[in-house]
Amino acid sequence: MILYIIVLLFLIFQTSVRGNTVLVTLYAVDLHASPTYLGIIVAATSLFPMFFATYAGRLSDQWGYRFLFITGTMGTGISLLLPYFYENQLFVLLLSQSLFGLFQIFTIVTVQNLIGALSNKKTRSHHFAVFSLGVSISNFLGPLLTGFSIDHLNFSQTYLLLSIFAIVPGVFILFNIIHLPRPLTPPNEEKNNFRELLFNRSLRKTYITSGIILTGVGMYEFYFPVYSKSIHLSASLIGIILSCNAIAYILSRLLMKPLVDRFKEESILSGCLFVSAIAFLLIPIFTNPLLLMMSSFIMGLGLGCCQPLSIVMAYNASPQGRTGEVLGIRLTINKSVQFLVPIVLSPLGSLFGFSPVFWSNSILFLFSSYSLSGKKHFSKINLFNK
Repeated sequence: MILYIIVLLFLIFQTSVRGNTVLVTLYAVDLHASPTYLGIIVAATSLFPMFFATYAGRLSDQWGYRFLFITGTMGTGISLLLPYFYENQLFVLLLSQSLFGLFQIFTIVTVQNLIGALSNKKTRSHHFAVFSLGVSISNFLGPLLTGFSIDHLNFSQTYLLLSIFAIVPGVFILFNIIHLPRPLTPPNEEKNNFRELLFNRSLRKTYITSGIILTGVGMYEFYFPVYSKSIHLSASLIGIILSCNAIAYILSRLLMKPLVDRFKEESILSGCLFVSAIAFLLIPIFTNPLLLMMSSFIMGLGLGCCQPLSIVMAYNASPQGRTGEVLGIRLTINKSVQFLVPIVLSPLGSLFGFSPVFWSNSILFLFSSYSLSGKKHFSKINLFNK
């Protein structure tokens, strides 16, 4: 039962995180931020996680889950309150996003480590599938609630709403309404260093796969709201289109086990990357909201299966007692990608328009899909016990 309670709490928290992704982009555009400054604001969310995710994972191994969960949720909520108290200031938005990224990474890596610790090799894939399903639901709710809140309230009131969503899960743990278990595996005393984990052969496959996927996810989350705004879609409609992407995530994760039972995992990854590449190709061609909803849904089907795979791969390949640290390294690489994508793409988008940005990502995904299907770079993943 504790698994479903933790997933529910993280669902509430992640609704805030996913809503903020849409909110900060639209708010910065509303404040007339230049493309470069907009890219810096969005990238600021990944700045501190890029440096501290590995350390957060190490603390999760050593200290357990309660303190870091409370710190992460409370700190995230407080950072979202800054634009509520100090309205219409781009610098405050930049500061808020920086602190938001720092605190939310403690919650994310702690919960991922906790889900893995609550499982064994037999149940781990199922547990992470349940966790990913909860994340998908929050990815649906976050943009939808944020879009309607912006249109019917305003930007600062929406920040207050998301702040409450972030803090509530921490309150349950802080006042012992829900008890988190102690770490099930004591930290390994062996003095393995960071480089050994970073360049571990089996783990490297996980890092590369995850980085490719997050390149697409980060680009879509950052650039699609900007593109939608440029074709004069309302915040509510943008939220609905992004929620179609989340619905596809939910569907793809419900279908993941039957797919893995029938096909090899590398074939599934290759197919998912190909489907996502098609969606990236179509988005800048369309301006009709219905067609954009279809493209968003197709992309969700492609990317939905990929992200849970990389978490399970990382946890299963981790040395005993260092699972949190490995998950932290994975998040460090992911956040590095998310940090660089908006900074690099903002000037390119302003110079060349939207199409080259989306199409370049499509080419990357097509090449990666070919690499997985035509060349056996990745060994078989035992995602579900058959």
